[in-house]
Amino acid sequence: MPTIHIQGVDLSYQESSIITFDEGLIGFPGLKRMVIVRQSGIEPFLWLASLDDASVAFLVVDPRQLFPDYKVEWQTVAPAHQLASEDDEAPLVLAMVLIAAEWKESSVNLRAPIFISPSTMRGMQCALSDSPYRLDEPFPEEVVAA
Repeated sequence: MPTIHIQGVDLSYQESSIITFDEGLIGFPGLKRMVIVRQSGIEPFLWLASLDDASVAFLVVDPRQLFPDYKVEWQTVAPAHQLASEDDEAPLVLAMVLIAAEWKESSVNLRAPIFISPSTMRGMQCALSDSPYRLDEPFPEEVVAA
C-alpha cells in the first residue's frame, strides 16, 4: 500500500482512492492527482494531499459536520459532465480549513467547496460567486471551545 508523508507522519492510501482534478484546484492548476487521507486524532478533519507535489496537503472537512445548515446545490455550480456518475449519486463535499496560530481564529472556506464523485473519482473546486458563505467562516463556537 502506498504512503504519503504529511507533517512528519507516513499515512497510507489505496491506489483506487486517487482523485483526478482535470482543472486542478483554484490557485493550483498543476495539482491534478490528489488523495484523501485520514489521520487518527484529527477527526473530523481529513488531508487532501497532492500526488503531483509531495509538499502540498490541505486540511479539509465535510462542511456539514461543522455547519449543519450548509447547503450547496452542486448541480447548479458544477458542470454535470465533470462529476457525472453512473447512479446519479451526490458528490462528496469538502471545504478547505485554515488553522491559525491562535486556534480561535481558524476558519473554513465555505465559498469554494470541493466536489468529488466517489464512483468516478473525479473532483473539482467551484467558486460560488453569488453566495452568502464566506472564504473565512470562523469555526462554530462549540468547535473553538472544544
